[in-house]
Amino acid sequence: MAAGDRRVAATLRIFVCLLAVASGFQIPDYDPSMIADSTPNQFRYPPGEVIVIDLGNTNSCVAGYVPGETETMLQFCIPSWVAFTDDGAALVGEAAKNHAGPDPEATIFGFKRLFGLRRDNEYEDIVQRLMERVPCKIGARNVVSPSNQVKAKDGVVKQLEVRKIASMVVAELKEKAEEHLGRKVHYAVMTVPQHFTEVSTWEAIGAGEIAGLEIVSTVLEPIAAAVAYGLRGKLREGGNALVLRVGGGTSDASVVTLIDGNFEVFGYWDDPFLGGDDFDQRIVDYFAKLIKTKHGKDISEDRVALGKLRTACEHAKKVLSNQDHAQVSVESLFDGVDFSEPLSRSKFEELNDDMFCKVIALVERAMVGAELERSKNSVDEIVLVGGSTMIPKIQKLVKNYFGGKEPNIMVKPDESIALGAAIIGHSSD
Repeated sequence: MAAGDRRVAATLRIFVCLLAVASGFQIPDYDPSMIADSTPNQFRYPPGEVIVIDLGNTNSCVAGYVPGETETMLQFCIPSWVAFTDDGAALVGEAAKNHAGPDPEATIFGFKRLFGLRRDNEYEDIVQRLMERVPCKIGARNVVSPSNQVKAKDGVVKQLEVRKIASMVVAELKEKAEEHLGRKVHYAVMTVPQHFTEVSTWEAIGAGEIAGLEIVSTVLEPIAAAVAYGLRGKLREGGNALVLRVGGGTSDASVVTLIDGNFEVFGYWDDPFLGGDDFDQRIVDYFAKLIKTKHGKDISEDRVALGKLRTACEHAKKVLSNQDHAQVSVESLFDGVDFSEPLSRSKFEELNDDMFCKVIALVERAMVGAELERSKNSVDEIVLVGGSTMIPKIQKLVKNYFGGKEPNIMVKPDESIALGAAIIGHSSD
């Protein structure tokens, strides 16, 4: 579809929606996030006082500009984990992640997937798949937001709404921002995925409000990424960019087009269960089998041992982004036995070959949605977002898909969305 045709299509969508409002007619399956203005309203908060909250399934970030003679950027990320101790105290971030080993059932993560979901037939598959991946229980069918169940040592069960759990992560980020800025923070822009429904978005906003923030606007994640990479100045009118995000637990691909100086998303596809965690699990499974063969020890039900092994495998995965070989080492993995085995990049790629193919399948689906699958040279920029895009094999597959065109990884992948949203918020002051 040509740029002019897309501009007309976008205008027609807006006209139809305005007509519907005037007549009282409801458009089925209309998602306002598809054409919503992602720019914050500059009159709703004092200049320079807005921060950005990028709430993720694996990690969450806060970003913002620090006013001064030379403006600097505040950027800080924490794991999106919440845990509860025996006395009921809440742990957030790295402390919560560390608590998972001794008390996994009191630890909650991956909850962003549950925003706006109702445990009915339409979304039950996502809930069930998440339940297979997390130690905490997810309950309460047929409610807008499924609750997480946390059982303390004294047997008391807590039922916590997803937005309440998320608010604890937001509050931690807010506190970190206030420590850095030396003042209270009241206003925030929040990033949201392209696929979020209106209900999902309001759930995320609610988490921010519980944490004591006024959410002045939301920014779509692929648009924030495009801004972070400076694509407004790089793309021609009607130019296209492919934004591929591969995070810790979820992945998505978007085709972003510049129309009248603003970005529109014309192709999108996501997988809520594809990311770095899955790549780690393949390594864990490989070494668990090796341990059983070499040592006659089955650690598949030993949560402490698996947790130690997973941490070591995740570290090895990151090393293999820059080196051809890594060592997976764990002191006293089981029965006092120290574990140490090599892992090559080629073996890592072999273990995850089908997973990497799924990543490229996301790109293909997004290109089909944008009607560009037969004209890949129409994509002017390729932007990689998310820590898992640092994996060389993924970069190579993306490059090959686009006929040798190099993807752009100049911005730190796991902070680029927060950075882009901060630029949008700052430019609107």
